[in-house]
Amino acid sequence: MKRNLKSAVYKHLNFVNDFQNFFDFPDFREMRPIIREAVQQLAKDSFSQSVLPVKIEHQALAIEQQLERETRKYQQQGGFYPNQQSELHNLIRLYTNLLQTISKRKIIDQEIEDIIYAVNQTRKSLRELKGLEGSGPLYEDNQDKELVPGTFYDIVTRQLIRPYLLNPRGKMVPKNVNSEGRQLVIQMITYCYRDWDSYLTHQYDEQYNIKNERGLTSNEYYDKLEENELKYADHAYAEVIADTFNEFKKILVPEYLAMLDIMSTNVEKILIRYPRLRPQFNQVIAKNFKLDAHGKMHVMDEPLQDIKNKYNYYRENFS
Repeated sequence: MKRNLKSAVYKHLNFVNDFQNFFDFPDFREMRPIIREAVQQLAKDSFSQSVLPVKIEHQALAIEQQLERETRKYQQQGGFYPNQQSELHNLIRLYTNLLQTISKRKIIDQEIEDIIYAVNQTRKSLRELKGLEGSGPLYEDNQDKELVPGTFYDIVTRQLIRPYLLNPRGKMVPKNVNSEGRQLVIQMITYCYRDWDSYLTHQYDEQYNIKNERGLTSNEYYDKLEENELKYADHAYAEVIADTFNEFKKILVPEYLAMLDIMSTNVEKILIRYPRLRPQFNQVIAKNFKLDAHGKMHVMDEPLQDIKNKYNYYRENFS
């Protein structure tokens, strides 16, 4: 969008809306990769020591969801209730941290200035909210959630974790799981609460920006696209998880359960009552998660190799 047109649009928004939500700005799609990069940095900075990348991703997604959902809530309310005052203060502080992170970029060009302007307009709108009488809902974040014992994800994870147990006969508890196993548990928690549609939107946004980036050589272009696909390749798990759940459902419903909910149904109770079902479930998990003779999964082997082969072919034939 041209700068003068962008300014006109923002002035129009300023005129017609008391509350300016940058998530609704017309060029938010172009802004989002920069915003997301800053959110990733905020997520990384929130940990006092080095942590696994998947944990940073989990935290970044939680921050991004919090920003949008809380902002939209206050926009719709047109104010804040007394019990929301502390929450609103923390949200404004989060916007301040976001602005500071964006402002630390080495190059502040016109695009970055526009993003800073947009984010700051939303912060100003939050600061200017009026007090309301009564009480309102508080935001519930999911960042500290764990796998619910006995549910689908818990059953699957307990089988996948077996090769990483220090005591093979012991339980899936932190002190009995090696570092690789702990990473797997975090990975499964992430997949449990991940919004896969939003995740793919992130990928498409980044691809959009790569395809519109000027001055790239063919090899640089393919390198960036390959990096993007490798980064988001684990969306393959969405299909694996869906297939596994559907096979569980075919086994359990309606003979053993009236319905099966992926997040809340206690499957373990059924397995205790009908132990003959456990080998069936184990076989389903082993098949879909491509477990080898040692019980380690290989879901990503083929997708990652396919991506690498594709871009090697592009570089060899279209550079």
